[in-house]
Amino acid sequence: MASREPEQLENRSLEFDDGTGLRVAHVRFETEAKFDWSLFDGYDRIRILTYSAGVSAIVRLLDRHGFRDFECVFGYEGTLRTLKDILAFQQVASGDTRAAIKNLSDERHAFILSRVREGQARFRVLRKQIAHAKIYLLDNTANGSTRALIGSANLSETAFGGRQSETLVCFDDDASAWRHYLGMYETIRDRASDEIPLPPERIESSEISVQEAPVLNADDLSTLVIDTTESEPEPGNGASFNVPAQIERIEKMKAALPPPIANLIPPPRNGRQQITPDIRRTIVRESSRIRVVQTEEEADHRELSIDRDAKTVTLLGKPLSLDADLAAATRDADLLAAFFSSYEGTFEGGMGVERLQRDYFILWSWLYFAPFMCDLRTLAGHQGDIFRFPSFAIVYGKPSCGKSSLIETLMTSMFGKAYTIDKREFTKARLRDIQHAYKRFPAVFDDIGRSAIRSHGEDVIKDENPPQVAEFPCFVLSMNQELKAFTDQIVKRSLMIYTTTALPSYKEELRHELHLKIQDVRRSLSTHFYREYLRRALDRFDENPHPADWLEFSSTVLAGLLGDLRDESPPQWCTPLSWDDYAGKRYEGVKTRIEHLLRPATRMKQEGDQPTGWILEDAKVIVIEQTDTFGRREFDWENVPSTLIDENASVGGRTVLNRKELEEFLDKKLGGGRANIFAKIFHHARR
Repeated sequence: MASREPEQLENRSLEFDDGTGLRVAHVRFETEAKFDWSLFDGYDRIRILTYSAGVSAIVRLLDRHGFRDFECVFGYEGTLRTLKDILAFQQVASGDTRAAIKNLSDERHAFILSRVREGQARFRVLRKQIAHAKIYLLDNTANGSTRALIGSANLSETAFGGRQSETLVCFDDDASAWRHYLGMYETIRDRASDEIPLPPERIESSEISVQEAPVLNADDLSTLVIDTTESEPEPGNGASFNVPAQIERIEKMKAALPPPIANLIPPPRNGRQQITPDIRRTIVRESSRIRVVQTEEEADHRELSIDRDAKTVTLLGKPLSLDADLAAATRDADLLAAFFSSYEGTFEGGMGVERLQRDYFILWSWLYFAPFMCDLRTLAGHQGDIFRFPSFAIVYGKPSCGKSSLIETLMTSMFGKAYTIDKREFTKARLRDIQHAYKRFPAVFDDIGRSAIRSHGEDVIKDENPPQVAEFPCFVLSMNQELKAFTDQIVKRSLMIYTTTALPSYKEELRHELHLKIQDVRRSLSTHFYREYLRRALDRFDENPHPADWLEFSSTVLAGLLGDLRDESPPQWCTPLSWDDYAGKRYEGVKTRIEHLLRPATRMKQEGDQPTGWILEDAKVIVIEQTDTFGRREFDWENVPSTLIDENASVGGRTVLNRKELEEFLDKKLGGGRANIFAKIFHHARR
């Protein structure tokens, strides 16, 4: 019997209810009524647990109700997984609280400050545990009356104002309910939160810097352990994409942390991130030397938001009118057409100027449409082919092929300025931050290297799950790299624009003249052409809300707009085209390299005839290469579609290709050359 005791104890511990987690309260329904702020009248003390709060709601409670004791604990709906998440959340919550007090009337401001000094108005913030419950505990210390409000409504004018469906359950003078919810509130407050320091002299600025975040409290000598294995919201449930504005603001604040500060935060190990007192002190010391984004207004720098139903656009936090000045839009159209015409007579080589213009028109169609791509990717993630809706465009090829100039000019036509991001910020963490912070605003990185793509970009590009925000941006990368910089996984998930047509580097006078012309074009551009594009695109969405072919959709709008404004037929390079038109050409660089590898002069009759070469062997094509000391081959096979390679038969410097699939890919039959002629002669002689 004694041997069964540990098992019995274990079973008993699994059934133990510690009072945490999802709770079910059994009550009886009496009546219901529309919410009114008078629910807060008649009480002198309030304790609040809310995962987010609006400044105006805090102001109203502090300013219009006679609470002699006010306490608010901020929780957070999302899972906080790292110190960056917690820092950002605490900055937003603390900044909101300071702003709320600052916005009070002078008399009320002084009153609240006095309460803060005396400890009668207190604000606390989540430290690491999630608190999604909303609890409002009111009591009158004179007569003992109590009111407990619980439900779905956060402390905000939106929730209380009737603009969204919310519910509160009210318990008046219910001793059992009061005891239960007061205990729940106090447990969360005492175990999971830190007090927000609100020195009166700092409230005036309503700012919160990194070093002031409560989680970095230098007096706390304990090690903060963050469990980074917490589960995240399941992708695919509808609610995960209806992200509250509070969460998006937290993501923006997280994205605003400069790399020198972010790099001080240690990575998780074994599913946990440990923040020692020494680490906290180092972050505080270093952050005091660097000016970081401190206010919400400063954090909202690059941001584009579109309401497709209302047909409204918000750019950099301000409404963008879609009533374009057609005269200005026409000038823009002429300037952009002239920009594309500048390639003629100046660029040489490669696949030719006509092909260059056509490919760059594809990029133009993608970049103008990029703010809508998040909607189609989210939908495709549930029920479509997400590969057809690329969120990354990679423009690469020879130097001096006009990549950077093209992107800067198009961005200027969209937003009045060529916004780019320092390539040193091209890290996996920063890309994730931008996905949450920029909404629909395209993120542009110039001159990205091969190692950065492999180390940081590839995982983000291959991630087919949309970010857990309602709006997220596309990325534009330009680089001077050969095709071998990209794997097949990147090529099939990205818009690939590759060109070898370029401005000859030795024609310095021509280069300088072209540079001056492009500068004039960029200075003369307005955003009216793009506004008219947005208006027409939004109108076309009425007929086709979820276009299966975004390239046909965008290129049709763009070509039509150029033709209408300029009152003439669009240039040859500016005509509608489909995704299939593009997709059939994106592997042309790979095809060229394979055709060179399999040229007749390198073909062998049998293995061993030459150190390197290739052999036709029934249904297979065998490529023989020499390897270096580390076993690396000269040809980069990562670029080649995996269906062409027989992985089981390939080993070392011997790569075996499937002949049928290879010939379909190259659109040509393999054969010919001297070896094939000898084979025919031998066959004829035997007959």
